[in-house]
Amino acid sequence: MSKLDSEPRAWNNVGDFYAGRSVFITGASGFLGKVLIEKLLHDCPKVKNIYALLRTKGSVPAQARLTQLLESRAFDRIRRIQPSLFKKVKVIRGDTTFEALGISASDLEILKKDVSIVVHSAATIRFDEPLKRATRINVTATKRVLELALQLKDLKAFVHVSTAYCNQTKINIKESVYPELLTPEKLMSLSDDLNDEMLESLTPHLFGNRPSSYHYTKAMAENLVKSYTDRVPVGIVRPSIITASLNDPMPGWIDNYNGPSGYLVVAGAGILRAMLVDGEKICDAIPVDIVANTIITTAWHVSNRHQAQKRRTEEGKSKEVTPSSSKVTEPFVVNCISGQINPITWEEIRSLSHPWLVKYPPTQIFRYPGPYFVSNKTLHKLLVGLEHDLPTYVIDLLFKALGHSPMLGPIYQKVHRTTMALEYFTKNEWIYRTENFQALNNSLSSEDKRRFVIDVKKIDWRKYMENYVLGVRHYLLNEDPNSIEAAKTKLDLLYYGTQATKVSVAGISAYVAYKIISWRRNMRN
Repeated sequence: MSKLDSEPRAWNNVGDFYAGRSVFITGASGFLGKVLIEKLLHDCPKVKNIYALLRTKGSVPAQARLTQLLESRAFDRIRRIQPSLFKKVKVIRGDTTFEALGISASDLEILKKDVSIVVHSAATIRFDEPLKRATRINVTATKRVLELALQLKDLKAFVHVSTAYCNQTKINIKESVYPELLTPEKLMSLSDDLNDEMLESLTPHLFGNRPSSYHYTKAMAENLVKSYTDRVPVGIVRPSIITASLNDPMPGWIDNYNGPSGYLVVAGAGILRAMLVDGEKICDAIPVDIVANTIITTAWHVSNRHQAQKRRTEEGKSKEVTPSSSKVTEPFVVNCISGQINPITWEEIRSLSHPWLVKYPPTQIFRYPGPYFVSNKTLHKLLVGLEHDLPTYVIDLLFKALGHSPMLGPIYQKVHRTTMALEYFTKNEWIYRTENFQALNNSLSSEDKRRFVIDVKKIDWRKYMENYVLGVRHYLLNEDPNSIEAAKTKLDLLYYGTQATKVSVAGISAYVAYKIISWRRNMRN
């Protein structure tokens, strides 16, 4: 029996915990946020309200953005099964970068009285974000959400969404918060006092081996969350590379080009031909619905843990005995990863996806799919020159001659920027401890295990990659399923045309070589 199993619970079932309670979510408009809301509506239908913090974006007000959010295809089954559930999702106008989150006094009163669970998922995930801005969005905003949580009259759980990659400086990453050189308060103070240039000059000393401000500020946010543990029932969920859904809201659902999703787009179109990857390294992919389920169940566990601690404290007081610990001092941290439980390597991502990219090709195809994964930089440069740069030069030269703007150059510039940003993750891997993650799964009832799948062992990567490729085609590229056969015909023609070209080039090369050898022989004679 795990430690989690042995703890007495106020709520045995996850659904019972959420029944009649309201949830406040930041980052609701993101990929994970949509799935989290959908899962709460579908599998915790007795949830009272879901408050989404949304800001005005451009000319689109917060309420209109909520309408757009709920029009996402992520909510197709809610629309089909019980559309009345949408009434539970309400907008809170605000912005995490504003003082007090920019929430109005009237909305704040509503939250104080009604909200019991807080999920803080909002963050900037840009790797090239200046440290000042990354600190404001990832650290200062976290403090503001924590301060809001302190004002809630019936707070049961606060779940902070972090990243598995905020502690790459460690060899064996535990499910605990690691201290940093600076305190979060000191970083926020420096960010306020120093200009961008001065703050950036400190990054070599602050980041360590971390590749970006994103990873550093997420680690600092964890330390900030930890400092509130004695006042707030806290959980931290650290997902690795969030990928298309395993089951919910439907298999293969995806709405962004991050990580393997972008790879499947450019590889499927035949654009990407060479990528600097150590194919034997683990691609720590984690389906988005497993992450959402982990957040939902972590809040349930954190609240149970907090209630159990309160009971122990009260029992100690009634017996006039000082309990061993009257307060929880460490947040409940979950490394939400697949690598140490059910690993898939980068080479397996390539090899398992290739048959499906051929079976379900996009309608817009540049070349037959066939990317090379190489770990040698020199070989990679050679392949990029032959497979990317040379075709780009020839085709864009032709476009210019016909009076058109270059087509391939801008595409490959974006592809190269993206793949370069991923190199740190495609050439390295990390070892994670997962005791809490696996114990959390074991603590669920059989019904909750079915509703809130967090068991990574259940992923069949071959089937998952088929659904992923179909999801990219259907949800990301918005291609009609009925267009698959026409696309396959086009791909076949492209394949045979490519093979014929290769044979022709080989034949011409052999003929030229033969003529050169014959000429040299004649010259000698």
